[in-house]
Amino acid sequence: MFISHKSNVLQQVHETEWQCRRLSKGQNKSEYWTWLATITTQDDDGFDVVTYPSEDFTIVECTDENVQARLNQLGDYQSSSPETGTVYNIKYYASKRDSEEIKDIDGNSHDPKQYVQSHFIGQDDTKDARLLADEWTQIRRERTRLLAETDHLALSDQTLSAGMTTYRQELRDLPDDQSSETTYADITWPDKP
Repeated sequence: MFISHKSNVLQQVHETEWQCRRLSKGQNKSEYWTWLATITTQDDDGFDVVTYPSEDFTIVECTDENVQARLNQLGDYQSSSPETGTVYNIKYYASKRDSEEIKDIDGNSHDPKQYVQSHFIGQDDTKDARLLADEWTQIRRERTRLLAETDHLALSDQTLSAGMTTYRQELRDLPDDQSSETTYADITWPDKP
């Protein structure tokens, strides 16, 4: 498995290096092959040599564990959306760390003890930021829906009541009035007049 990471945070995982690089660059296949042709030269013996320019990510090959199974274990640390694809909020380390003991089916230690070691560790800060961003997406979606419900009252041939004007302004001000740690459940929505 090939892994691309940026500042040790996983970007992409794929079975082939070129696909991992292509996905990390956000290119479709034809864009990737066109780009690759622009950075390929020939050496003195006539063989193609790819001279990769500096990239803001690093690609490594991980051969000593079942990468996909390990990522599935860390399922809480991944999210998917049509815009971004799969995002892994996981750090990757070149050397193994955070060994966990393997126990038998009854929860007893083996003799001698056995350990699973992994290059992956969940990154809680990134996960928390993603979850908070999801909360704010939900908050903004609800605010937009509530404003849309009253848009017909704000047309040029209508006169808004003072209460409706205040209500709509409170909805518009809502994101600015909250702390950055506010979740959807913390929001006190203004009362519609």
